[in-house]
Amino acid sequence: MAEDAAKGMHSVWLMPAGEDELMLAAIVAELAERFGTPRFQPHLTLVEDRVCEEETLARQLVAVTAGIAPFTATIQAIGTSDLFFRAFYARFEKAGPVLELKRRAIALIAASAIESFMPHVSLAYGVEDGPLRQATARQIEARLAGRVIRFDHIAVVRSAQSIPIEDWAVRATIPLD
Repeated sequence: MAEDAAKGMHSVWLMPAGEDELMLAAIVAELAERFGTPRFQPHLTLVEDRVCEEETLARQLVAVTAGIAPFTATIQAIGTSDLFFRAFYARFEKAGPVLELKRRAIALIAASAIESFMPHVSLAYGVEDGPLRQATARQIEARLAGRVIRFDHIAVVRSAQSIPIEDWAVRATIPLD
């Protein structure tokens, strides 16, 4: 029964472009190796754990992305937390096109509090706190803080906290205008 409910679960991810996606994916792989944590496709979540048809969601995203061209955003810092899906991440400013896309997603797809939105790209899930995580965060921050990341499309993804990470799958992509 839980598997049936998970079938209709989708998320909306803002995706880094080409070389930036490859660079972030290499860091995800490096950290997965170091900490024994899962690998996943780097992304910035705009909507999570939404029960809906992927075709409907893809149509809604055309309106969400209308008039927003590919853009860059600067990594502000590398952060860590005790939350599984936010254990190790690159944080972006809550401004510009990222904020506008989130506002549109809230208005058209899934109402949520804009105040709780913290734009970030996770780099590792489920990393426990300790000296290794803190030292690694400082190392990654030295490599990434101030780096500009280009975003050029949004993805409809079969994903949710209730779906195993290895089963997450991009179902559709919508280019930014």
